[in-house]
Amino acid sequence: MNNIVGNALVIKEVNINLVRRVLRERKQATKRQIAEDTGLSIVTAGSVLEMLVRQNEVLEAGQIASSGGRPAQQYIYNDEHALALIMFPFEEQGGISILNTVVTLSGRCLHEASTPVPKVDLACFEHIIDEALKQFPAIEAIGFGLPGAEADGRLVVSDYDALRGVAVTEHFRQRYMKRIIIENDVNAAAIGHCSRAEAGREASAVYLYFPDRFPPGAGIIINGKLHKGRSGFAGEVANIPLGISWRSSEWQSSPARLTEAVARLTAAVSSVLNPDAVVLYGSFLQEEYLSGISEQCAELLLPDMVPDILLSRSFAADYLNGMIVSTLATLETGLQLTKSDG
Repeated sequence: MNNIVGNALVIKEVNINLVRRVLRERKQATKRQIAEDTGLSIVTAGSVLEMLVRQNEVLEAGQIASSGGRPAQQYIYNDEHALALIMFPFEEQGGISILNTVVTLSGRCLHEASTPVPKVDLACFEHIIDEALKQFPAIEAIGFGLPGAEADGRLVVSDYDALRGVAVTEHFRQRYMKRIIIENDVNAAAIGHCSRAEAGREASAVYLYFPDRFPPGAGIIINGKLHKGRSGFAGEVANIPLGISWRSSEWQSSPARLTEAVARLTAAVSSVLNPDAVVLYGSFLQEEYLSGISEQCAELLLPDMVPDILLSRSFAADYLNGMIVSTLATLETGLQLTKSDG
């Protein structure tokens, strides 16, 4: 009996997600259109819509003329039903500020602000979150963009001393009872760039980020999903023994040396991961370098291993978009039915 009940609950959730997806894609639809797009019966689609309207997740949007009989009721998805708050620290005019952004379920921005802070610690985030929740009580998920890496629930690597060794995710989950996600900058940028480029679900890419003052790092997307590795440290490409001193500026001392260094790192990650594309970002990288990087990669790799080499225009835009995508994903159940070949 428990299995029957459990299966019924799963199927119900799947049906709800199907209706949500159609409404989000169509923006506006009738019950019949939803039934046709989802494959659900009109009765089931109607039941799901009634429930979502009661929860204010779906809104009635007037009626349209029908070819036979009564006018048909239209429905729209209420993307403000649940909101997400995204925050990450950045350097601004010699100090540190926290960018905080509130977005709807469709990624539409409702609020964006920059808050100067004396230091990055739990308290500075709590102040911003408390104020955001007063203004936007529908916030259900909170995303933190933080350079570093988590292990065993704690931020073991961090640029901020007050957060190192702290169970940041669990702290905020217990304090606010919301869905919490922490993602580092380059991983978020990799997600954001692939999302903006509308890469397919099976696409693989490596996002190589060259900061001004620190060694490079990478975000790795395999078959459309972020790859973090066993302990969350995948992407520490500066540790690849290429004989390049990334912490010195010597490799940037001329266009030829810069091109060679970037090409060698690109070839190294391509040899291991064989991605569809390698995306490069660095404030000092220019479009004119790409041909030289591609040519050197072609000399170092087999012909079929050379990826598309692309230059990102904005790390900040990739980063923010990736945080939005990752945070909103925590509000998706992801349940779907699949056909078994067995």
